[in-house]
Amino acid sequence: MNAKAYLSQAYRIEKAIHDMLEEVATLRAMATKTTSVISDMPRSGIKNTSGLADTVAKLIEREELLYHEIERLVDQRTEICDAIQAVDDWEERRVLYLRYISYRGWTAIAEEMHTCLRQVYRLHGRGLKKISVPP
Repeated sequence: MNAKAYLSQAYRIEKAIHDMLEEVATLRAMATKTTSVISDMPRSGIKNTSGLADTVAKLIEREELLYHEIERLVDQRTEICDAIQAVDDWEERRVLYLRYISYRGWTAIAEEMHTCLRQVYRLHGRGLKKISVPP
């Protein structure tokens, strides 16, 4: 794995977490959604709660998976921050931080650093060469 792919891992994990959060919200809405059916037919004394129980079980399963992914993201971001902090040049470190931790675009980085886009690319390239990728 090269340095760029290594640093980009946190972004992909964060996007996966966002998708999982949406899925959990949908499952939660389905589990709490209740509708009344008005009928003049007599009801049996037995309630069918297995559908709700299955939905709640799936919700709990997805939430547990979500928590594991969040823990993985925190660990990954910490590892990436440590790798970026090991870069000795301040400007290179700043470009890498803005790109891979703050998820900023190239133009936004250039504006924030008050430099041209070409210089941002140069700093990024030099900074990537200084990142040590774990095996």
